[in-house]
Amino acid sequence: MNSPGLLSDPSLAWSPFEPGSDKPWDLARVAHLHRRAGFAAPWAVLERDRRDGPKASIQRLLDGEARTADGKPAAEFESLLDQMGRQLAPAAALPRLQGIWLYRMIFTAHPLRERMTLFWHNHFATSNAKVENPALMQRQNDLLRTHALGAFPALINAIGKDPAMLIWLDSTVNRKAKPNENYAREVMELFTLGRGHYSEKDIQEAARAFTGWFVVRDRFQEISAQHDDGEKTVLGQTGRFDGNDIPPLLLRQPACAEFLCGKLVRYFVTEVDAVTPELIAPLAQHFRDSGYNVRTVVERILSSNLFHDEALRRHRVKSPVELTVGTIRALEVLKPTLPVDQLAEACGRMGQKLYAPPSVAGWDWGPSWANSTTMLARTNFVLSLLADKERANLGALAAKHGRGNNSPSFLIDLLVQDAYDRKVQERIAKASSKEVPALILTSPEYQLA
Repeated sequence: MNSPGLLSDPSLAWSPFEPGSDKPWDLARVAHLHRRAGFAAPWAVLERDRRDGPKASIQRLLDGEARTADGKPAAEFESLLDQMGRQLAPAAALPRLQGIWLYRMIFTAHPLRERMTLFWHNHFATSNAKVENPALMQRQNDLLRTHALGAFPALINAIGKDPAMLIWLDSTVNRKAKPNENYAREVMELFTLGRGHYSEKDIQEAARAFTGWFVVRDRFQEISAQHDDGEKTVLGQTGRFDGNDIPPLLLRQPACAEFLCGKLVRYFVTEVDAVTPELIAPLAQHFRDSGYNVRTVVERILSSNLFHDEALRRHRVKSPVELTVGTIRALEVLKPTLPVDQLAEACGRMGQKLYAPPSVAGWDWGPSWANSTTMLARTNFVLSLLADKERANLGALAAKHGRGNNSPSFLIDLLVQDAYDRKVQERIAKASSKEVPALILTSPEYQLA
C-alpha cells in the first residue's frame, strides 16, 4: 500500500503534520516516531509523548533526554562511554568493540543521535577487516557521533582526514607520482553526488588534489613533498586544488543535497515507495539553504505530513541493530541487560556486523535483512531473550505499568499497536500467556518499522 497523494505532492508532503480528528496523535503515531527516529521506546515514554504532542516529542528526540534509559544523567553516561571506548578499543576484539556501541545504543538518552551515527556508519562504510585497528574504528565512530546531527560540510571535511577512512580507501598510497583514485571516486559516488553527476576525469583530477594525505603513527599527516600542487580541473572549476578544496566543489553541486536527502528519506520514511526527484527537490533546497545542517533536514522530515502518514507505516524492514536494541529498550531489559558482546554476535548472525559492513556501499538494507538464515537468527534471539525470566519478566513489566490483568493486550500496545488484522489478533487471544510474547516478537509485523 502507498500514499500517492503525499508522494506526488511535495508541498503537502513536507508541510508540518498537525493532528486532527481524522489523524489523531495516538499511540500508533507515537510508537511510529520512536521506531523510526530512535530504537523504539518503553511504555512510560510512549505515554508521556502521547500526552505532550508531536512537537514536544520530536524536540526531545532532537535534543536528547536529560537521563538515560536506566536513570543516569545523560552527560555523565556519555563521558563514561567515551572514556570506555578510548580505554578498551585499542585491545578489543571485534565483538567487544561492537558491544561498546550497542551498550551505548541501549542506554543512550539521545537515541536519534545514535540512529544518525548508525546512518553515517553505513554512508561512510568502513570495515575493520581492512583497517585492522580497533582504536581507529572507535575514533571514527566518535567522529560520526560528534557530527551526526551537525553540519555536513564539517563532517565531509573531517572524514577525508580520518585515519580509518584513509586506510580503508587506500589514501595512504596516494602519492604525487601515482595518484590512487579510490577515495576520490567514493567521495563523489557514495558520499556526496551519486552516479551520473561526475566524470572519470573529475575523479582523476580530484585524486591528484588528495595526494599527500597519509596516516603516520595512527594520525593524519599531510606530506607536502607527496602532493601534486599542479593545476587541476574538477567539476568545471580550475585551480591548484588540494584535498581541502574538493568538498566545497562537491557541496556546490545541486546533486549533493538531492543525493543525501534521498538517502535520509529512505532511512526515515520508506524503502519500498518511489522517492522521486520532484518529491526530494524542496527538501534538498531546504537542506542547502540551511548550510547543509543535518539536524534541520531531519527535523523537517520527522515533522512532516509524509512521515506521519498512516499508509507509510512499516515500509521499512528493521535492521538487526534496530530489532535487537529496540526490543531491549521497549521491554526495559536493562538491569541486567544482555551481555553486549553476545548481542553483537547475534546481530552478526542476522546479517549486520558493526564496524564490518560488507563493502564500500554499506549494507543493502530492506528485504536483504529477511532470508531463511537471518530470520532463524532473529527467532533465536527472541527465544534466548525470553528464556531468561530474570531479564525479561513481561508479566511484571505489564503490572509495573498498571496492565497486569491483560499482559497480551499490553504487549500488543507496546510492541505493534495497530499492526495486526483481526485474524492475527484472534490467534494471539487464543494463545497461552507463555506463547504470546514469542508470537508477537517473531511476527512479520514486528520485523517492520
